[in-house]
Amino acid sequence: MTDEIDVIYIEDDNIEAELFTLGLSSRGVNVLHIPDAEPHTLFLMQQPPYQTARAVFIDFWIGVVSGLDVAKKLRDNGDKRPFFLLTAGENPNPAMLKQLNITYLQKPANYNKVASAIAAL
Repeated sequence: MTDEIDVIYIEDDNIEAELFTLGLSSRGVNVLHIPDAEPHTLFLMQQPPYQTARAVFIDFWIGVVSGLDVAKKLRDNGDKRPFFLLTAGENPNPAMLKQLNITYLQKPANYNKVASAIAAL
């Protein structure tokens, strides 16, 4: 059996985060949940065990903050990990996603596809 792959999920809805965690746990993925996009919590991404996570999943709306803005801030701070933006709506800004190298995923997530994308990293 292989080791679990750690990923970060920035999501303000605890139920959504729990579903994501449960959906991926049986597929060898350990979800490290960050509940908001405040500077002090985003700082966690530079600390153990977050700094070694292989990918970052970001909800499109984290409270009143756009996940795209969070992704841009993280990219500007040098985070080069694969980013995935999750939203129940349509692709919000294809040009910005391409510019920031972010993969768009629609909610509800297909956990088999998400796990396959993570394994391909």
